Amino acid sequence: MSASRWRCPAWVSVWACWCYRCCTSPWPSCSTRTSTPLGSPPPLQWCLQCACSHTADGVAPVAEAKAMPRWLLSIHEDSNANATLFENGVAVFAVAEERLARKRFAAGFPGLAVQACLEHAGIAIDEVDVILPANPTHFLPRIARGMLPEGEHDYFGAKHKAWLYVQHQLSRGGLLAKATKTVSGSLMKRRFPQLAEFVDHHTAHAYSGWMCSGFEDALAVTADNMGDGFSSKVFACRSGRADFLYGTSARHSPGQFYGEIAQLLGYHNLLAGKVTGLSAYGDPQPCYPIMERLFALNKEGTGFVTPGLMGRTRRRGNYAELQQHDPKNIAAACQKRLEDVMVAYVQNALRATGLRSVVMAGGTFANVVVNQKILELPEVDRIFVHPAMTDQGISMGAGLYWLRQQGLVDSAKLESIYLGPGYDDERIASALSKAGLKPEQPADIEAAAVDALLDGKVVARYSGRMEYGLRALGNRTIMYGTTEPAVNQWLNQRLGRSEFMPFAPVCLAEHTQHCFEGTAGGELAGRYMTVTFDASEHFKKSSPAVVHVDGTARPQLLHEAENPSFYRLLSLYHERSGCPDLVNTSFNLHREPIVCSPEDAVRAFTTSGIDVLVAGPFLVRQEASHTGPELPEMEKV
Repeated sequence: MSASRWRCPAWVSVWACWCYRCCTSPWPSCSTRTSTPLGSPPPLQWCLQCACSHTADGVAPVAEAKAMPRWLLSIHEDSNANATLFENGVAVFAVAEERLARKRFAAGFPGLAVQACLEHAGIAIDEVDVILPANPTHFLPRIARGMLPEGEHDYFGAKHKAWLYVQHQLSRGGLLAKATKTVSGSLMKRRFPQLAEFVDHHTAHAYSGWMCSGFEDALAVTADNMGDGFSSKVFACRSGRADFLYGTSARHSPGQFYGEIAQLLGYHNLLAGKVTGLSAYGDPQPCYPIMERLFALNKEGTGFVTPGLMGRTRRRGNYAELQQHDPKNIAAACQKRLEDVMVAYVQNALRATGLRSVVMAGGTFANVVVNQKILELPEVDRIFVHPAMTDQGISMGAGLYWLRQQGLVDSAKLESIYLGPGYDDERIASALSKAGLKPEQPADIEAAAVDALLDGKVVARYSGRMEYGLRALGNRTIMYGTTEPAVNQWLNQRLGRSEFMPFAPVCLAEHTQHCFEGTAGGELAGRYMTVTFDASEHFKKSSPAVVHVDGTARPQLLHEAENPSFYRLLSLYHERSGCPDLVNTSFNLHREPIVCSPEDAVRAFTTSGIDVLVAGPFLVRQEASHTGPELPEMEKV
């Protein structure tokens, strides 16, 4: 196929004659191109570097949906790239690119995630009926590569501030917003003829919360750093529709505020959760007046304000003043300010709408303490936080939005959180063998795991399909008893993690009231470790390993129907120990995503301080005399 045969609309020719993802040479001379196995004419070419397809005969029209599509593939290709596959309107597979690429927060086109979706269903890309893209502005940083190179996350940097300004302009609508959506659509349709309309970033967040909650009426609140020009949107969901009420420009962002403080304290801003962990050790009062100047609500109480954002630096003004204080107090003040502003923001919306259920999504709601404060509002009856509340949930939410708009589904309450890849016993055995490990194969694998736990061993559990979302919920989990107060220090050291980060428990759901206080209305959020509760006095004494210094815990409330094997393991442990809970922390190496494949699990096991690996039907032991990778005092940007 020659360059002259490639026909594209003249108004996009500045981009169309270049390989969209490679951006290094005109497509016909792309060194990585190859014939695609996708088959039928018009002739297609497939770029292995970027997974983009090119057709010589232009863009195929998108057919209007007239019935439920058998296969719908939803894609998010910005930060935290991910893909979700729906079969007959039900999400059957969902995975973040980072789990497959083994790179945290992996961005760009989720080629591995898309391939995993197709392999799960046993189909090719041309058998997918509808392909749904999220984020109509996704292409901008690829065209202006000098603006935001990969890995650029300096929230104080000029490039990031310039990108914030572009996002702010997008939030105002007009020609720029329309042009970005049009160009993005043209670029994507060249790759996927089955392409449907783009779904806005925060709309996808909102629908991920509303649809997966099962709540008929709810206030949907989104909040993060930025997405398609906004940092937050608020929707009133009732009578079968979600009405957009108002939003805040990306120029005024809770995620930006919290990320700046994380960077000031020496952490990567995408690991801002460490600020939450550290905050419990400090006093917010000395630094709180400074935080009030950095982040607030507008006069109407319907939007965020970050005064002087574009001119902020570490070396002068408020941040220079902050650096005179103890890091623990800085973290405590930052956390309290985020809580105060977010609670007031949600409360104002509840009072205006009269709604009493709240669903939340967006990276800000990864802050489990904020979620607890919202649950405690007198205006709130119940809450739900989407398990993949960060951008990892965008593809799920976009797909649900499209299905709802087509009138094809009314609700999509999560029936299973285990939507990721799974591997058979043969693959697990092969991974163990290649590593030179000699596994046992107990007749009762759950009982054998309990034996090891009661013997004081640190046990990693690798079982079934991987969890969807941010948390390890039993299938990619490290377990230990909760009775030892010092475990937070020595086990974090073994795993190469910050010693002040609290461990979370998995607890039999029927023991919720005995172990925690203030859970009413938060039970659904508690299934997925997305909210903290106050620990009961009994629980503080019986399970000190999983109670934070502020007296809270972030449990997984485990029901038998959700994970029968894990439930049986915990029930056996309860019968023999008297404790209905265990430490449940993610199974991963320091600075890596949660393990996905058997090979990931074996590598994490053999290079960390874990005593026992339970993988499928196999059990492997090792002498865990080593303490894991050395952890620096602060994780630098």
